[in-house]
Amino acid sequence: MRWINLRRSKPAKGRRGKAARKRPMPRWTRRSLRGLGAVAVFGLALGGPAWLWQSGWVGDAAHSVWQSAATRMGHAGLRVEQVLLQGRRHESADRITQVLDIKRGAPLLAVDLEHARERLESLPWIRAASIERQFPSTIRVNILERRPMALWQRENKLVLVDDEGAVITSRNLERFRDLLVVVGKDAPTHAASLMTILAHEPALKQQVNAAVRVGDRRWNIRMENGVYVRLPEKNPEAAWKRFARLEREHKLLKQDLLSIDLRIPDQLIVRTRGGRPGPDRKVNHRKGKNT
Repeated sequence: MRWINLRRSKPAKGRRGKAARKRPMPRWTRRSLRGLGAVAVFGLALGGPAWLWQSGWVGDAAHSVWQSAATRMGHAGLRVEQVLLQGRRHESADRITQVLDIKRGAPLLAVDLEHARERLESLPWIRAASIERQFPSTIRVNILERRPMALWQRENKLVLVDDEGAVITSRNLERFRDLLVVVGKDAPTHAASLMTILAHEPALKQQVNAAVRVGDRRWNIRMENGVYVRLPEKNPEAAWKRFARLEREHKLLKQDLLSIDLRIPDQLIVRTRGGRPGPDRKVNHRKGKNT
């Protein structure tokens, strides 16, 4: 009978046993793997939330939670019952109501104040706006409207501009017919400084009909009687004051003149009407000499 040995044979000692033994991992390899693992964990910790945020999931989830909470608070009594508006003078109240789009009875906390403000400031008359909640049931709206400065004539049409040179509107300009008309490509941006100059002589300012910006550098002032007053590029304020003094002393605007040139200091060059040939009249008005 043949016996079968069920015992496991031991591996032979010597080279064969040593070859079967698993070699240990080098130390530098273990350190590298540990470093890569730490970097991977750190990257997931940072990149995961960043990816969620950039994908919009976090924002959408937070918005949904906020809207749900706002709705529950609305059921509890925090609802819009009134919208108070302050600062309106020119802009249409109906247009403001339409742009705000805040319904009575809407949850107070659900009103997006920032988007409502942006919509308001898109209206041509409104320069700035602020909106705030006033618990338990009020939305308070404050607006700062643009200040109408002048009528800008461009391409034979008039538009209303503010004191910063921004175009407000081209509609319903009849109520602004008393404003100064300015002409020229860059006239609106310089209209405020011109108004400051003219305001130094209020009586003379009332007789100004229009102002033409010449060469993007100076003004020609058209008076009500059709006389053009040519102001210099440098120090126009002093020239305007000088013209006011001469007008008080010599009533220049009541004479038969076509233009008054103040561009040369200490000189007054006038051109008469009638179209007769000949050079302009030059009048020296230095101190001590009669003009």
